[in-house]
Amino acid sequence: MFGHMKAEPILNVIPTCSVEEAVKGLIEATEGAQAARWLEFPTAVLLLLTITGDSQSGAFYVLDRRSNTWLWLDFEDDQYGGYSTSDFDLLVHEYDFLSLVERPALLRADAGWLLEPHKPAEMAGGACR
Repeated sequence: MFGHMKAEPILNVIPTCSVEEAVKGLIEATEGAQAARWLEFPTAVLLLLTITGDSQSGAFYVLDRRSNTWLWLDFEDDQYGGYSTSDFDLLVHEYDFLSLVERPALLRADAGWLLEPHKPAEMAGGACR
């Protein structure tokens, strides 16, 4: 699980809108998904959105507060059906993930990032797509 990660910009928000309005806009864009986990930082907001009634359907999103852009985080792993809240907790506690989220501009690295348990996040050496 996890491993190589890339971020894709998917939605711009109005610079003056509140975090709640930005989240509402993302929920509308994802056709009514619900926020299962939500962490706020001075420069970013991290969300796990799931489809109502399917706790294993989650996807990770980061709001870059400086660029007012929602980023969808894509992991090249075998979790094709999505992620759960326990996957979110694992990613936050066992991987060096929050160091990237707190500096969301880093997420846009073309090559992406390699995430391994209990190791610092590492910029990927080449395109994995």
